[in-house]
Amino acid sequence: MGLVPRGHRRFLGRGRGTEVVYPDDMAERCCQVAKRMRRGQPWQMVAFSLFAGGADLPEETIRAAYRWALAVEVPSDSDELDVAERSVDQLLSTVAGRRLEGLVAAQVKRSGVAQGEPPAAVARGVLTNLFLVQLGGEVADYQAMIELLAGIGLPIAELPPDERVQAACFMDTVFSAFSFDELAGVAENTPVDELRAAIPVVANLLELLPPALRALVPGTVAELLPPLLAPLVVQLGRIAASLDADRHGVGQSEGPLPSPRPATMDPMPLPSASHRKSEARNA
Repeated sequence: MGLVPRGHRRFLGRGRGTEVVYPDDMAERCCQVAKRMRRGQPWQMVAFSLFAGGADLPEETIRAAYRWALAVEVPSDSDELDVAERSVDQLLSTVAGRRLEGLVAAQVKRSGVAQGEPPAAVARGVLTNLFLVQLGGEVADYQAMIELLAGIGLPIAELPPDERVQAACFMDTVFSAFSFDELAGVAENTPVDELRAAIPVVANLLELLPPALRALVPGTVAELLPPLLAPLVVQLGRIAASLDADRHGVGQSEGPLPSPRPATMDPMPLPSASHRKSEARNA
């Protein structure tokens, strides 16, 4: 599957036969793979771990891992909403899922956007809509989008009512760029070096998560989040570049945006460690 490099056969001369030569770090690579392999663990997860660690993997191995991770099959007798609701049921059957629901409910209650509804019920709707947009579905209305934005901690409740609707409309467009189908296309067509450059960006962004939210992520999952979320950061960089071009009056060309070189997100530079939180809040 490309997790370890193939050996190179070379001739030793007439009558001396051949030998297979492996890279100098072959033994170390095999130890890395053996350490990560667990019974029943897909090889794609091992590929993500190696990729995040800087290992040189074949391009097709990386592409195949992303295709596997971002593929979502909706049964023919179901729609996106049915799948999203079942996914939330499965999530809330776990301790981490119930804690996440509690965090979202607290954000909803603090924002005051629930309009008399129980915060826990609104939180469940927020989680369902998050799954829904990832599956390529659409949030039912602007109020649901406002609740979603408040539930993930954005200060939309501080805006005047008319600006809330404008923000919800804008974010509805933005969220549509982050469905699994869209991200699968990004992972398939983005140069591997660009995906690799996005990995430390994700790692820095994850450090900005509140401790209570970071605590919900198991250590094994936390290791895999940077490569898994790299296509999202690449897509975010392209959206930022498009918005920056619009702000400066640059006309948009037909077709998809060109890939930035590399995914440094120049229009939205990462905050430095010394004042990361304040710059992140401003961003």
